[in-house]
Amino acid sequence: MKHKTEIVIDASRAIVWRLFDDPDRLLQWQPALKSFNHKSGTPGQPDAISELVYDENGRDVIMTETITARREPDFLGGTYESKWGTIVIFNRFEATDDGKTRWVVHTNYSFKGFMKIMALFMRKSIIRRTETDLNRFKLLVETEVAGKSS
Repeated sequence: MKHKTEIVIDASRAIVWRLFDDPDRLLQWQPALKSFNHKSGTPGQPDAISELVYDENGRDVIMTETITARREPDFLGGTYESKWGTIVIFNRFEATDDGKTRWVVHTNYSFKGFMKIMALFMRKSIIRRTETDLNRFKLLVETEVAGKSS
């Protein structure tokens, strides 16, 4: 299953990248995330590996993140593996002419076993969750920018 989601954030690409690249901020815009633990490699750089634990309706889902590409402040790619399958995510950050940032997320899910069937029924909720996370991040960035300008 593939999908593309995008959002425009009222902040410069440098600010968006700084906040996106800060693992301590993940819990602020991904409320299902219980923990983020770096395991190996240089954090945030290609070949870095981290473990993410999400609370999915009372059940822990453990994902192994591997950063596959990084071109600051334009692009970050990674794979996320769990017992349910693999997700490949490409994040692209584009500066707009009016000083804002367009964040475009390309996601490709490859499910295993029973999840192959469940994914057919869960497509809308998976996309909605991605959109909700992007909106939470937008709010985080724009609130921080507004707080610093006042």
